[in-house]
Amino acid sequence: MKTVEQLNKNKSKVPIVRIDPSFEQYLDKVLFPEKLAKANEMLKTAKLPNKKPRN
Repeated sequence: MKTVEQLNKNKSKVPIVRIDPSFEQYLDKVLFPEKLAKANEMLKTAKLPNKKPRN
């Protein structure tokens, strides 16, 4: 794994992000069950648009 200094030498435009390990407690939890249920319901009734035939 590269260090922050090595990444900065490349002058890349990719942001350097360090993820806090304390967020791992949320991996298996549903934080917003009402919104998840609403999204699942919307996905059940959603339809894909018709494909236009290519000429």
